[in-house]
Amino acid sequence: MIYGIFREQALSPGKVAEDAAILESVLQRLEARSWETRRLPAEVLPEEPPEARGVLHMAQGPAAVARLAAWEKKGLRLINSPQALQRCSRKNLYAWLGGRDFPFPRTRYFSLAEAEVDWSGEFPGPGWLKRADIHAEGPGDVVRVSDPAQAQKVLADFARRHIQGFIWQEHITGEELKFYAVGLGAFFKAFLAGSGTEVTGALAAALKDLVVPLASVSRLEVFGGDAIVTPEGKPVLIDLNDWPSFSSCREAAAQEIAHYVKEKFRF
Repeated sequence: MIYGIFREQALSPGKVAEDAAILESVLQRLEARSWETRRLPAEVLPEEPPEARGVLHMAQGPAAVARLAAWEKKGLRLINSPQALQRCSRKNLYAWLGGRDFPFPRTRYFSLAEAEVDWSGEFPGPGWLKRADIHAEGPGDVVRVSDPAQAQKVLADFARRHIQGFIWQEHITGEELKFYAVGLGAFFKAFLAGSGTEVTGALAAALKDLVVPLASVSRLEVFGGDAIVTPEGKPVLIDLNDWPSFSSCREAAAQEIAHYVKEKFRF
């Protein structure tokens, strides 16, 4: 038995069907191979782990992730591990990469109270303000600011919505890339965010060499993220995410994920 757990609807802003489609496609491929599957919403998970060979999940909310972590401690195999989700959260990713020789923008975590006091005298500079607890629920969760006045407006909005922690990240000039991967990179696709054009050749290889080892150390198995290619042609990582929608390559990704599940769960 393989369980599929869909992402919380509140954490799929404008993308509920799109996020669900990749997991549904994987489950259908497993069923086509005569493997039994069941589906659960992340919002309602039983306390005890189900009798299953493994779980594929897209959950991101703290309640669901805590429940899945408890299941994992009892021996249930999960893709992705809740520990991997925690490592790639914005708050933890910046702390991990900040002191390394790794192409990642200058980034710092702030509590809301700290920023409201400190930024009245010393603003860290133009960049992006991103909520740190989860990935974006809506457009107000990731905002580019150019001066202290704009930043204060964003802080006021964060306070109104009870967002207590966020990161400030330096803006990197260049073109945004979206990437998608499975396992150690046997499946790896990258696309220009603006046009949707697939990235191939040396740039795709450089991006793969950059992010796949990082995801492996993090124990992410189904993942994606965002990067910037600078005017010099160098990729810079800005976000690493678990279980993206694979919207630009869903069918190919679903086939690869199903194969990966077969190998990992040893059918």
